[in-house]
Order: sequence, then C-alpha cells, then structure tokens
Amino acid sequence: MKQVKITGRTAIKIAFLSFSAFILFGIGIHFLGFRVAIRFSPEMTKEMGGVITRKEMDEVEAHYRENLQALQKQIPHIESKINSLKELKEQFSELSTPTTGKKPAPM
Repeated sequence: MKQVKITGRTAIKIAFLSFSAFILFGIGIHFLGFRVAIRFSPEMTKEMGGVITRKEMDEVEAHYRENLQALQKQIPHIESKINSLKELKEQFSELSTPTTGKKPAPM
C-alpha cells in the first residue's frame, strides 16, 4: 500500500487547480449559454445582457443626433446671453469702482 502525504503545499495546489477548473468551466458555460440564448431567444438575451440590434442602435443614434442638433441650435442664443451678462458685469464694475482721479460732473 502506497502512502500519500498531504502537506499544506499539496492542499494549496489542489485548491488552486479546483478553483481554476471551476472558473474556466463557469466562463465556458456563460459564453456557450449566451451564444445559445442569442440564437434561440434574442428577447431573453436583450433582457439579460443589454444586447440590442443594429436597427435599435441606429434609432438610438438618430435620437442622440436630434438632441445634439437641438443643442447646437441653442448655442448662438446662449452666447448672446453670455455677452449681455458680460456687458452688465462691466457696467456694474464701473459703477462700483471709486472714481479717485475723475472730476465730478457739473450739475
């Protein structure tokens, strides 16, 4: 009868190998299951993994393009508001700075 000594190092090797085997097995099942789900049940795949079709992707991109164009149309209006606010700021800063070198206007 042959004796096998189980040391701490051997236990760690066995644990690491079994852990690696389970991880690889899980990854394989995950990708195989996902591939089967895509082929036989696309609706379930959409719900589980967030996969969308090309048509849906085009619709989403078109929606984002419309939003971008709407925002780009607002840029000139926003720039004019910024310019008017800058002018107001300059006017207020002129009013708030003391006039030490200026002569008062005659009344």
